[in-house]
Amino acid sequence: MADAVALNRWNGTDVRLGAVVDTMAQLRRSVARTASRTWVMTLVAIAVSDDEVYQATQVLRALGAHHPARLLVVQAQPEGGAAPGVDASVTIYGTEIDGHPLTFDEVSLLVKGDAAQHLDSIIEPFTLSDLPVVVWYPATLPSVSEPVLTKASSVLVDTKQAQDVAGLIALAGRRAVVDLSWMRLRPWREMVAALFDPPEFRPYARQITSADVTGKGGPRRLLAGWLGSRLGLPKEHMELHDARHARVVLRAGSDATFEVAREEGERLVRASAVIDGSIRHHELLPLPDDSLVWSLSEALTHLGRDRVWQQALAAGVAADAWL
Repeated sequence: MADAVALNRWNGTDVRLGAVVDTMAQLRRSVARTASRTWVMTLVAIAVSDDEVYQATQVLRALGAHHPARLLVVQAQPEGGAAPGVDASVTIYGTEIDGHPLTFDEVSLLVKGDAAQHLDSIIEPFTLSDLPVVVWYPATLPSVSEPVLTKASSVLVDTKQAQDVAGLIALAGRRAVVDLSWMRLRPWREMVAALFDPPEFRPYARQITSADVTGKGGPRRLLAGWLGSRLGLPKEHMELHDARHARVVLRAGSDATFEVAREEGERLVRASAVIDGSIRHHELLPLPDDSLVWSLSEALTHLGRDRVWQQALAAGVAADAWL
């Protein structure tokens, strides 16, 4: 696949939304008529700073050919005394997949003053009829009352650095919420579950007496919530520790220890089972790319409700693990 190239571009200050939509149509007509435009969604990134706008546009541009979508980056700027208004830029990108030309749109909106309180109305003209609207928050967690969420069929967040996630429980009751941190934890969850697949190890899954979970704040607390909800393990039997990489150690009495961990400097997850002092199982799993592009791409292929994630999140909150 070739890198995306800007085929046509336009920008304006204090524009009418209808004029932006009309300009998009004109720009598309000006590019190669043989190029395909197969949209499957409207993907909206809500940014709060120039750095977030830059990051979001870079990531969305990389995804443009893999997930054909209308890409919309919205930066709300309600403060600063600016009069209500919208600055806009539109870019039509072209790339090639298997010899077939493909184009996709990228729209960036700076929404100023009181207009930033009505992002639902701002994005409405740009959504594609009868297609999902996916709203992505690159660095913040949304309030359940944010108007823009009324337009969302799915919401993408990242709890990696989050402190207060209680509001996500209420939001998940109304919309499908996908957590990029949860996506990146899949190898650990799969390997913990796989440790108890062999018939001789299955009884130990009902005999777990304690768990040690290490990692960065969001991931370790999600893992702790997941273990608590899956194993029925009370918070008093869990120890959480800060570390750069995730590690899960489960103990069944004094006889059996099950561990899944990533070591410093490795792109591997190691799983092991030690029974009566002897290593009875050892497995290595190469980690997938954990870049933002990868995790967002994975999230876009799993846009439905995830009840297991919701239960893990609720268990973490109930145990005060997020505080």
